[in-house]
Amino acid sequence: MTVSSIKDSDTLIKVLIGVIVILLILFFGFNYKIFIPSKSVNFEPGSIIVRQIQDVSELTTATFEMDAVVPVSQKDYLILESKLLYIAHGNVRVGVNLNEFQAEDVKIKGDKITVTLPPLKILDSKLDLKHSSVYSYDRGFLGWGPDVVNLQAQAQLEAIHKVEKAACQGWLIKEASDRVEKTVDHLLNQVLKDKGYKITVNAQLPAEGSC
Repeated sequence: MTVSSIKDSDTLIKVLIGVIVILLILFFGFNYKIFIPSKSVNFEPGSIIVRQIQDVSELTTATFEMDAVVPVSQKDYLILESKLLYIAHGNVRVGVNLNEFQAEDVKIKGDKITVTLPPLKILDSKLDLKHSSVYSYDRGFLGWGPDVVNLQAQAQLEAIHKVEKAACQGWLIKEASDRVEKTVDHLLNQVLKDKGYKITVNAQLPAEGSC
C-alpha cells in the first residue's frame, strides 16, 4: 500500500468519526429537548403566588410614633396615695403577617387573578425608653404612699395601649391598606410578568379587637 493511499484512508476515518460525533450530538440534543419539559409546562400561578407572598413573611406598610402623657395613681389604706406623671414615646408598626396567607386566598378565573391578603394588624409596639421618663411623682402625705416603681410599670403599660389606640386611626389604616395593595401588586406583576394575567389585590381592614 502506498503512502498516499494510507493518508487517504486516515483522512476518511477522521471524516467518518467527525460525522458520527455530529450525529451523536444532534441525537442527544434532540432527546434533551424532548425529555426536559419547557418552563411553561404545568405552570401554576396560584402556588407561585402563595410561595412568593409567604416568603416575604411580614410586610410593614405604616409606622407610627407619638408621645403620650400618662397620669397614674394608687391608693393605700384609703388616705395614702401616690401619683405619677409619665411621658412616653411609643412606636407602632402596622402591616400584614403574610405567613397567614393561604392557597384559598387566591382566586383564578380565566386570565383574572384576585388575591385577598390577611387583615391588617399591629405587628408590634414598644416604648422608646431612652426618650420616655417620669415627669413627676408624689407619694402623698408624709411620703408614705405606695411605691412609685410599681406606678411606673403601670404607666408604661397604659402608654403602650394609648399609642396602639392612636395608631388604629382611620387615616393610618387607610394609608397602610393602600400601601400593602400597591406593594403586593407590584411584586406579583414582576413574578407573573408577560404571562397575560390581570391581578387584583385586596387588603382587609383589621379584624375586630385586633386594633
